[in-house]
Amino acid sequence: MPFQLTISEGREAGKEFVFDQDSVLIGRSTDCDVALFDPGVSRRHCRIFLDGDAYAVEDQGSANGSLINGSPVKTQVLEDGDKLTLGPVTFIFAMLTDEPATGEEELPAGAQEGDGSTRIVSLDSLKRQRNKGVALAPEGADQEELNEIREGATRSNLQALRPVSQGQSGSRAAIERSAPAAPPAKRPSSSPPPVRARPAPAAGGGGGLSAAERARIRRESPGVVSSAKLFWADASQGVRTGIIGGGVAMVLALFGVLYWLVLSGEDGQPMGEEPSMLTGQPIRDSFGLGPGVTWDRPDMKVFEWEYTAATRAVVILHYQAQSISKDEVVVSVNGVDVGKVPPDTLASQDRSIELMIPAQHLKKGEPNRIIFDNVKNPPGEDPWIIWNIWVERALLPDLLPEELVREATEYHKRGLKHFQTPDIGARNRYEAWKSFRVSWLMLEAHPEPKPDLYYDAQERMKAAQQELDRTCSKLLLEVEGYYNQGNYKSASATLDHVKEYFPEFDQPCATRADAKRAEYGL
Repeated sequence: MPFQLTISEGREAGKEFVFDQDSVLIGRSTDCDVALFDPGVSRRHCRIFLDGDAYAVEDQGSANGSLINGSPVKTQVLEDGDKLTLGPVTFIFAMLTDEPATGEEELPAGAQEGDGSTRIVSLDSLKRQRNKGVALAPEGADQEELNEIREGATRSNLQALRPVSQGQSGSRAAIERSAPAAPPAKRPSSSPPPVRARPAPAAGGGGGLSAAERARIRRESPGVVSSAKLFWADASQGVRTGIIGGGVAMVLALFGVLYWLVLSGEDGQPMGEEPSMLTGQPIRDSFGLGPGVTWDRPDMKVFEWEYTAATRAVVILHYQAQSISKDEVVVSVNGVDVGKVPPDTLASQDRSIELMIPAQHLKKGEPNRIIFDNVKNPPGEDPWIIWNIWVERALLPDLLPEELVREATEYHKRGLKHFQTPDIGARNRYEAWKSFRVSWLMLEAHPEPKPDLYYDAQERMKAAQQELDRTCSKLLLEVEGYYNQGNYKSASATLDHVKEYFPEFDQPCATRADAKRAEYGL
């Protein structure tokens, strides 16, 4: 019972793959039946398998999860037209009515022999070979590159499966329906006249061209070009070598100047001291490993923060993170693990992360060590980045439990009112998030067990944050569009408009808007 996957979003959109087997593994590793060389795809991302009379998808514990029609799933039966999203790639699933394959190569229906179409089906009688990943490797990849792929190295493009002969792996039955190959260009009916052999120049150079050849060169080329050709023909071997060497030296010198002006010039600019103390203001510098990181810290980044509070308080660590896989980076406070950096999502660039630090792990009146520790990868391997780090200290009210619930309920109602009318005022989304957050923090002072309102306020706050993230992305994309069109006045006005949606710097969008303004010089 074959089925088809068609890439609808991502690189190489429109490619179709047909399978006629009971289980298909999709991931970044070459051990998979479908290899997607993209950093947003896990090594073993998901599996499509035959479940009775239908196919189902099962997530394999991937970092970004598997989405069906936009909703994350663990295991779900697939239906015709379902959209399966794995990181940046989206497939459309469709059942086919083709008869079971015989195990031999055959052409698709309607295809003519030699038109470039290929259909490869699985042979259940053949065993999977150990080196089957070679069939999925990028064109021209050697063994060292394949080993890098197996260890998790990513590619910036999606590589389609290549046809597999009967002598190779049989259980993987990927079929790539490619467009027919373009017919070879027709040769002209008459061949160009043969080029008359020219006499070799004399050993000392010069005088190697006949008068007729010199006349032909002057006739066929403009004045300067013909002079250059004649000079080259008359030049001795030593002169030619000197000219070539001088040209190479000039090109290398040009690249050296560009490197010095662009790369070395940027690196040579004073960056100041590396931030190591956390405050209530976000640190825009980034830490970790990879392109765009301000300070390379492949193994860990250590901060210090002094905790002072006259009354009960809640301490919240704010930051943004990207290129993080599951359980890769751990946050510790004074030697105690207090949480893990969540893995990447499709909105990692815009996502703001909050981590509550238990008060019992903090020391009052003295520096506290807060560490982002990369525990999964050896130093200098996979990229990861942390930025916009700051610490919030929220004082807790000294009220009776029933008073806490009453006050938190009022803030919760206010948040619902703003959340249900997001387009009436620019600040409504922000005010909704702020009200739900105050309600949640207020109930932090409530003794155990926490009321249901405590958990509802947390969920409402997350939903409001998602709305804010979407609004921020839309506004900054609009700014980028105006800037690319040369409409700098509208780009600046839109950045001003961002302040109406995000009036405080407790939201990362306010910081991102300022950075965009500085980048564009608006």
